Amino acid sequence: IQSGVCQLFRESLYSEGFVEIHSPKLIAGESEGGAGVFTTDYFGTTACLAQSPQLYKQMSISADLTRVFEVGPVFRAENSNTRRHLCEFTGLDLEMGITEHYDEVLGVTHRMFKHIFEGLEKRFPTELKAIRAQYHSEP
Repeated sequence: IQSGVCQLFRESLYSEGFVEIHSPKLIAGESEGGAGVFTTDYFGTTACLAQSPQLYKQMSISADLTRVFEVGPVFRAENSNTRRHLCEFTGLDLEMGITEHYDEVLGVTHRMFKHIFEGLEKRFPTELKAIRAQYHSEP
């Protein structure tokens, strides 16, 4: 399912004119405030695992790539021992310039989620049936 979500995310954004970027994951300092970072020795200096591709998405927008996205690992050093907090996960990030109104973002994200959910129903019916049986959720 995770692979399918990533594929459908990419398909949707490519169809909207987005460009996929690949930002560094080993960086010199915090990439986003509010979340702890994992640090490591990097040839005698300290390096951090990236918390977010936010800075690189914004740099891409500033460089006239008006619509960018990334699918990649995200690391957050948060000591939260619940099922809703992960120290590592796959992030699905997008950034776009707004031409007229913020409704442009709502339209893109609406079409994206619709494409993902409809695609999952079509491509992964067996897996979704197993998930629904285990978690008893409404479609």
